[in-house]
Formats: sequence, structure tokens, C-alpha cells
Amino acid sequence: MSKERVLCPACVKEEEDNYLKIFHYMTTRPAATAQEIAEGTGVDLMEIYRYVRENRLRLVKTDTGIRCESCGSPISQGKICEKCRQKLSLELKQDVDKFKQNMAKNTLKPAQSRDPKYLKNYRNKDS
Repeated sequence: MSKERVLCPACVKEEEDNYLKIFHYMTTRPAATAQEIAEGTGVDLMEIYRYVRENRLRLVKTDTGIRCESCGSPISQGKICEKCRQKLSLELKQDVDKFKQNMAKNTLKPAQSRDPKYLKNYRNKDS
């Protein structure tokens, strides 16, 4: 589940300033690690990792210190690796297809109980 962060205007400005520091640092050193970026910009390492998880930042080196939340393999952006993303996508597609098939099987045919003529005849039987 995604947790929405609520920040005051001053914190939003500080966060954007930090992001710009990182962005400018990476234009001159695109292969820098998260640790090198933190040391070069003064931005907290955890904030850099958060930008990576939010897909606002992509680290080039494969050993970034960030791991896939599903299998634990090293990743350079996001929360899960490409292999796990593809697996999840396939599983979701299969679930959607199965749901559609079940819906097609369970589609209600005009039931006698909903037929007004049937109801009229049913009521007359009780009288």
C-alpha cells in the first residue's frame, strides 16, 4: 500500500532543492553511487533512496544498496526488479482473464423468478 506524504511548503521547497542538487550533481557524474551523491551534495542517503523508489531518480551502478522488495536482488530504480515486475504483470493478467471467464459463466440468464408473468402466476396459486 502506498503511504501519501504530507509536507509543509517549507519542506516541499527543501525537498525540491535537494532533488535539484542531486540532478545537477548527476549531470557531471552520471555513474555516481548513492553514497557518492550523498557525500557530494550533502543530501541524506535515505532521501536519495526514496527518490529512487519513487522513480524520480535512477542510479546507473547496479550495486546501489537498494533491493527488490519481492526477491531481494539489487535494483537501480523503483521497488521491484524487472523479473518480478514481469512475473507480477503475468499473474495479474491471468487473474483478470480468470475473473472475466467466471463472469461470463455466471452471467444471469433471464430467471423465472424475475419474470413478471411467473410472479403473477405464482401469486394466483397462493390465493
